[in-house]
Amino acid sequence: MTAFKLAEEGKSVTLVEAGRLFGGTTGKTTAKITANQGNIYQELYLRYGKEAARQYFRAQSDGMSGFADLIEKYGIDCDFTRTDGIIFSRCGGERLKSTCRLLKEFGADCEIVGEVAPVKSVCALKMSGQYLFDPIKFLSALPVNFEIFENTRVTEIDAKNKILYCGNKIYANTVVIATHFPIIDKYGGYIFKLRQSLSYTIAVKEKVTDKMFLDEEQDGLSVRPYANGTLFGGFDHRTGRVKRVGSFARLINKSALYGGKAVTHCWAAADVMTFDGMPYAGAYSKKLHKVYVITGFNKWGMTNAMVCAEIIRDAICGKENEYARMFSPQRKIKACFKSALSNILTNFGNITAAYLPFTVKTVKNIPVGTGAVVRYKGKKRAVYRDENGRLYAIGRMCPHMHGQLKWNADTMTWDCPCHGSRFDIYGNIISEPSVKCCKHKI
Repeated sequence: MTAFKLAEEGKSVTLVEAGRLFGGTTGKTTAKITANQGNIYQELYLRYGKEAARQYFRAQSDGMSGFADLIEKYGIDCDFTRTDGIIFSRCGGERLKSTCRLLKEFGADCEIVGEVAPVKSVCALKMSGQYLFDPIKFLSALPVNFEIFENTRVTEIDAKNKILYCGNKIYANTVVIATHFPIIDKYGGYIFKLRQSLSYTIAVKEKVTDKMFLDEEQDGLSVRPYANGTLFGGFDHRTGRVKRVGSFARLINKSALYGGKAVTHCWAAADVMTFDGMPYAGAYSKKLHKVYVITGFNKWGMTNAMVCAEIIRDAICGKENEYARMFSPQRKIKACFKSALSNILTNFGNITAAYLPFTVKTVKNIPVGTGAVVRYKGKKRAVYRDENGRLYAIGRMCPHMHGQLKWNADTMTWDCPCHGSRFDIYGNIISEPSVKCCKHKI
């Protein structure tokens, strides 16, 4: 979206993609274009005041309008559908009621309702005039007036001289790091002020609703229709810190309660989280010139992608943007000490664990179809045993900052609890910030 917006302004743009376009979270999203994002407005009000909450709502509304305008302008067929966005609570719903009062002051078309089929809720915040769409159909239909290089992973960036290394060298006047989690560690402190969250989704053939729902609890259920079916998602947790195995099975059981019977697909996607619930879009660091970043969508990547793309476009084109200061990566986040400390301790603990060479576990402790960090061939390694008993061993440390990898039995991946890099059983990168694979040992 950023490349598209810059090209519209007549800029010469090259988009460099490590894998295939739309192959990451964009292709695995529930794709809700909505300003009804639960209790974020109440949280922003308590953290920064009413005007900040109002401005965030205005930004999300502008993001929604941005999609509607482009779809109309280019006549894009992407299953763009107007519907209600509903946040529900199984408790008293006091937070939702406070959020509703706040949103009404901002001019939102919303109301508090009781139980809304098919979910069973005590209280729900319904906002009209929200949208659903297919992001792949939308993006594929946008006119491309810029260069695209797929399967070209940038492994190093000389941020001062703006040289990108990807086997060859790319020399740039301006660089935008839009890599989900930023890959330059030396500047900006992103390794300390971001974390990644993994969530799970299943698709069923049955269409159980024409509205979109979200539980107000952070790891609660998400429901949305698509074509003739329905997506059920949820059970979020910090990437690399699996609380409970069997997320897909639990989603299948949940979907059955709402009429979902025939499961067609299962997948997981990672989201980058900030401490105050708002993205970072702007200068990568005060120490760098003409280097920008976009990250931290906090699970609301559709509206925020549109807003952040326009922030970066305006910054590069020398225009003012009313949301630039609010989304600035250099903003001071209030009341974040506890979250920041927890993040640092998690990172430190897993890096320390990786450097401890001793473990009593051996490959004999690994059941078929699972993985574990064990002692194997004289070294501590991350080892997976397939259904035929064959072993697949990779380094136990994430190449990014040497956190100890954790096995995720639901996704069959090795995940890093520090900054959320993920790898398959061969050590190939699934998601960043790591730009190096975990070398296959056998």
